[in-house]
Amino acid sequence: MMRLPAVAAAHPQQLSVILGKATRLLDDARLLVDRRRYASAFALAVLGMEEIGKVLLTSWEAEQPLAKAKKRYSQHILKQAAVANLLAGALLARTFPHGVDWKMLDTNALTEAFNDSDEGRLLVLIREGHLDRRKQESLYQDDLITAVEDEFAELHVGGIFDIARHAQEALASPFNRAAARAFYEATVLGISVIDRINSQTL
Repeated sequence: MMRLPAVAAAHPQQLSVILGKATRLLDDARLLVDRRRYASAFALAVLGMEEIGKVLLTSWEAEQPLAKAKKRYSQHILKQAAVANLLAGALLARTFPHGVDWKMLDTNALTEAFNDSDEGRLLVLIREGHLDRRKQESLYQDDLITAVEDEFAELHVGGIFDIARHAQEALASPFNRAAARAFYEATVLGISVIDRINSQTL
């Protein structure tokens, strides 16, 4: 069972409902995997992951309203980006287990390491809309050329389960959520990470 973020006390019932929906979607996706319905499982797993992102966006909004996205990202992509940035926050915590000295931090080296990480590559897929398109193609058949084959979905649905599991674990950490918001605002809203870090303690 996923734990509610401590910062979200203003909306505990709402967040509990969202987290329950995420759990249900992920559990349903696992049932579909057992029945070898991989494309549908992939789509449901992504939707479950997006509900975790919705918890983040809702709790951030309760703390302090988010700026509007400069680009016209869909709500699905914004929720996916929230999850990717939560994982980036967890990666930062693992990289600096004794805390981050922001004054001594080599941001160029950190950026390069992040871009080469699984979390960084996931964020690129999300920002460019690839993950959302794959989800849509798993559900709808608009173009024969871009149909999602079950072999593709089987290969990748496990990865979505892993992302969701890591996000569920990372959600419990105030540091991860604070870092995730700073990264989210930088990558999606165009706000400087340093400015955001200077405005709050991570």
